[in-house]
Amino acid sequence: MEYAVKVALLAAILWTGNGITSVGKLRGDETLAYITTRSGPYYDIGSQEILLEPSRAGEANPVVTALAASHDGKFLAAAGDDHAIRVMDAISGETLRTLYGHQGWIQSLAFAGDSQHLYSAGNDGRVLLWTNEQPGEFKQVIQLPYAIRSLSVSQQQGLLAIGGFADEIIVCDLQTDRVKFRLSCSCRDQRCVRFSPDGMHVLSGGRDGEVKVWRTDSGELVARYREHSGRVQTAAFSGDGWQVTSAGDDRRLIRYDLREDRVVLNREFKGSKLMALCLINNDLIAVAGADNTIRLFDASIEEEVAELRGHFGTVAVMSPCGELLASGSFDTTIRIWDLGMIDAGIQYFGKPVSRAPIKMDTLLRIR
Repeated sequence: MEYAVKVALLAAILWTGNGITSVGKLRGDETLAYITTRSGPYYDIGSQEILLEPSRAGEANPVVTALAASHDGKFLAAAGDDHAIRVMDAISGETLRTLYGHQGWIQSLAFAGDSQHLYSAGNDGRVLLWTNEQPGEFKQVIQLPYAIRSLSVSQQQGLLAIGGFADEIIVCDLQTDRVKFRLSCSCRDQRCVRFSPDGMHVLSGGRDGEVKVWRTDSGELVARYREHSGRVQTAAFSGDGWQVTSAGDDRRLIRYDLREDRVVLNREFKGSKLMALCLINNDLIAVAGADNTIRLFDASIEEEVAELRGHFGTVAVMSPCGELLASGSFDTTIRIWDLGMIDAGIQYFGKPVSRAPIKMDTLLRIR
């Protein structure tokens, strides 16, 4: 997309100076401006909205609680409380197919690294595998006696991790479809599981505020920390696999260094529980939650650098989508954000960009 066209998509740029915020709104070649007051730097960019329509006549629009993008950035899968999965073209937002197979709320989706296989799981306790070669058909990978909240796939190691309402994390060997490890947890409510980019480690976090990390070749517990005072909703590894970033109900963003065995970041966000997290790169972290706002936080300088607004309900999930950021909400929409527009907008209004450019780290898409 040409630069001029990208700039035309920018909704607003706000720049604070001496308590006064200048606001610019772009529409083609037209610039509209007004003045308001606000403390702190704030940039708001436009987004593409995808409204999830009812999957069946007479039903309500579904809330979005599961979202995944294929590693090639071509496909976006979304699901929620209507038990259906929509596979969409990531560029146009067009629904290519709707998949039915679950009998309960779908809580997690994960594409394999080849972008051709999609795993889904939810309250019915089943993990289903869908393929592009046989659209509409599925294979049941495993049936568990409890609701599943989170999935993660490691293409490199051929492993699938599963977490939910049980005091264990299950790691399955995708070559044999057998359970490789049952990793013990300290509470019966595990909200997130995630592989490191190389697949050599897997983490989990849950209701008791504890995050654990295990080796995937041996099942050995190598690290644990309990820095959260409430439920851990989400967590992720850094690109090199040596740092874990977590967020949860206590409104805190915690970063833990596995080599140094200590917390290196502890930041509280006022106003709402944190429900979703996405690492843009090792420094830039997107966090969101019950106040309907996505915040971009630069861990290297420990400052919030941007806020993305547009959702009208809790932002429950985020995912990298090619060079873009996708977010799903209880407002029944998905929004696609071009984070590069933040820097483009700053430059458009003649302001300097003093930090590294905002760019997705492709390694962090590999889980």
